[in-house]
Amino acid sequence: MNHDQTPYDALGALFAKILEPVALYRAIYDERGDFQDVVYIEVNSAYEQVMDIRREELIGRPFREIWSEKEREWQDIILQVATTGIYARHEGPSYDTGKYLHAIAFSPTRSVVAVIFLDMTDWKRAEEVLLEKEVLLTEYRQELRTLAARLSLAEERTRREIAVKLHDRVGYSLVSLLSRLRALAEKHSPDDIAPAIEEVEGLLSDTRSLTLEISSPLLYEVGLEPALASLGDRMLTPHGISVDFRECGPEANISMEIRILMYQMAQELLLNVIKHAGAKKVILRVQRGNKRVRLLVEDDGAGFSSNTPKHWGKWGGMGLFSIREKLHSVGGEIRVFSEKGKGSTVAIVAPLAFEGGTAQ
Repeated sequence: MNHDQTPYDALGALFAKILEPVALYRAIYDERGDFQDVVYIEVNSAYEQVMDIRREELIGRPFREIWSEKEREWQDIILQVATTGIYARHEGPSYDTGKYLHAIAFSPTRSVVAVIFLDMTDWKRAEEVLLEKEVLLTEYRQELRTLAARLSLAEERTRREIAVKLHDRVGYSLVSLLSRLRALAEKHSPDDIAPAIEEVEGLLSDTRSLTLEISSPLLYEVGLEPALASLGDRMLTPHGISVDFRECGPEANISMEIRILMYQMAQELLLNVIKHAGAKKVILRVQRGNKRVRLLVEDDGAGFSSNTPKHWGKWGGMGLFSIREKLHSVGGEIRVFSEKGKGSTVAIVAPLAFEGGTAQ
């Protein structure tokens, strides 16, 4: 080092070679050792560019004369390092410069603090844009979930209308035709009319079954629990699967929207059991609470890995993924418990009412 060169000059020469903004400060104390101010010793050209200020305006001048009170936190970090001798980091906005900075401060010698600034302004703006997009994406996702639930309700309303018309028009017509055929059978040979009566009775039975498949009248006329009990028996018994249905909890006023959604989800889960579980027995439980209703569907079938997320949407049809999305739209949730060879339990929880749509 040149004998005429001070340690500060040597540090300044070193900092000049650093591409990031660097500033060298000296803490000033009074005779009693109390802190008075922070003075600029040196800055490099990168500091001038990023902070948009010339070196001549800084050297030898106190920090507080150059920057406003809003920049006080940067002076505090300099003082902290000067006092303790322990390096520190600080990140935050610089209001006077309009930058977002990350500072690394250390003390190369007593009362002297060097600060390397990393200009993170572009990164911060990109992060803010990303956060805004994430918020927007979350809002869109929630809107899609709500739309999916509303579409299910709209679909059910249409199915209900078809079922009612099928029952009222076709069903009544068949009943009327059957009555006339039986009246004819009393006046003529029963053997001549019997095949026609049998055919009409079959059509009437098919019409009733189709009406139930399209939309369960029990769901509207009696409630969720009787509809689920009938659903379990109607879907599982023909496949040799026994069903044990039970309900518990206080009486609850479950809205029609929630009834429809839970009925649809139970229908999908039972269909999955029939197709994939290889079960011999299914337990259906409806548990009512003051604010929520829970549906448990438990089978003794093959089960699957407990790593549930891998199975979202892989059960065919609506799938667990779709069930989960619709439940989220109404403030509900789904949980799956399963182990290979030990069956599965699916728990669906939903509020008693859904404000996002209406069903008639």
